[in-house]
Amino acid sequence: MKISQFTKVFSFILSFLLPIISWQTSADQTKNKLPEMGTIATHTLSIELEKTLGDVMRRQLRAQAPIVYDPLVNEYLNDLGNRLVSKASDVKYPFYFYALEQNSINAFATFGGTIVVHTQTLVESQSESEFASVVAHEIAHVTQRHIARKGEMQQRNSAANIAALLGSVLVTMINPNVGMAALMTTQGAQQQMVLNYTRHHEKEADRIGLQTLVASGFDPRGAESFFGRMAEQQRYSTKLPPMLYSHPLPENRMADIKSRVDGMPIGIYSQNIEYNFVRTRVIARHTLSPDYHEKSFRHDVMKLQGVDKVVAQYGLAIALVDQKKYQESKQILTSLLKLDPSNLHFVDAMTDTLIGLKEFESAYEMLEKYRAQRPTNQVVVLNYANALNYGKRYKEAIELLKDYLLLNPEQHLAWQLITESYKGAEMSSQYHQAKAEVLAQKLGYQQAIDELHTAHNHTPKDNTADRKRISARIKQLREEITKLEKL
Repeated sequence: MKISQFTKVFSFILSFLLPIISWQTSADQTKNKLPEMGTIATHTLSIELEKTLGDVMRRQLRAQAPIVYDPLVNEYLNDLGNRLVSKASDVKYPFYFYALEQNSINAFATFGGTIVVHTQTLVESQSESEFASVVAHEIAHVTQRHIARKGEMQQRNSAANIAALLGSVLVTMINPNVGMAALMTTQGAQQQMVLNYTRHHEKEADRIGLQTLVASGFDPRGAESFFGRMAEQQRYSTKLPPMLYSHPLPENRMADIKSRVDGMPIGIYSQNIEYNFVRTRVIARHTLSPDYHEKSFRHDVMKLQGVDKVVAQYGLAIALVDQKKYQESKQILTSLLKLDPSNLHFVDAMTDTLIGLKEFESAYEMLEKYRAQRPTNQVVVLNYANALNYGKRYKEAIELLKDYLLLNPEQHLAWQLITESYKGAEMSSQYHQAKAEVLAQKLGYQQAIDELHTAHNHTPKDNTADRKRISARIKQLREEITKLEKL
């Protein structure tokens, strides 16, 4: 894409990111006269254009960000996010939730209902309500159209300033500490104006996010405790969590959160056990080392009782799988599956274990049983396809994934798996077509077109249906490029 295209696509994003530069400015300068209603931005950025920009951002994230392509993590995060969205106001389009593998506490919202959370944010949380409070806060940024509203200010920036900032935009979203230096070299005069706007938005997101949190059945004290711990880090540490650069927490904002929580009815809240399993999975897979976790979880298994012990056994099994200690992990997981046969965390870990032991038939038998019960579940289908690929039963994997992709065309991991399947089956034309879709999902439209031309060349001339379909897809991608050029 040309730089002029990126200038137009990302111009609104820049002002959303700039507050990380100088958030420490005194609170007595934070007043503004901006409207409260999120819909005020419709004359700046239409809903349809925002959805288009959201699609671009999701593709750009796939291309450059360390997205966690883990069906269990993805399923939990989207279930939690959509539970919150169902109770939010002013929802204008579907939401998409992603986890990034990052050892920093951070989360951000961008166009078209795209919410991104760093894995360390889940690790840092001490209850599901705490984690949900972060997600609810980001949802509020989207529903109130804070990014679009900031676009009104961004229009004052020159094209030269925008072009200079493009190289640091995405890295700043992923890791504010890294991106801050680049941003500081290109911005100065408008920092205070942007900072004030952000503080106003943070308070608005706090208020609306808390309402959504309570309406969804979560404990509002989760917001107070999570943000309270970050405020303590702000007070006593010289190295702040990255989230505090883009989500400043001056004392008056923290006091406002506490005041709102104190005024809310407090009930008895049960914690979803799925949260414990996903958090344990993220800890085992995305922090420190497997041998460290093996020792840690062994200690927990000896010390804990009940559900906590089961979760620790699961963590131990993952640590063993990641060290290829398959016999012991199989023993643990066999016991866990007897205890809870419907738990897909255990099924997933057992699949990895059986693949590691090359016991493919046992894996197929197990997964076929679960597929009969949950034929479209992403954990079951993607594990099954992965096992079939390892067992070199590529054509069966292809049929399984083709059916799944008809219902879930945006499932990036499924496209990656079917690309491997076509390659293993030596189906050249189909392989290049699938590879084109993987590239297109990463905004690599021109590379995707090149792959489709290769696919066309590998398609027999008498197969007119496939050749027409490939040509039609090339035309679609060219239209996508033209649409972006006209933004």
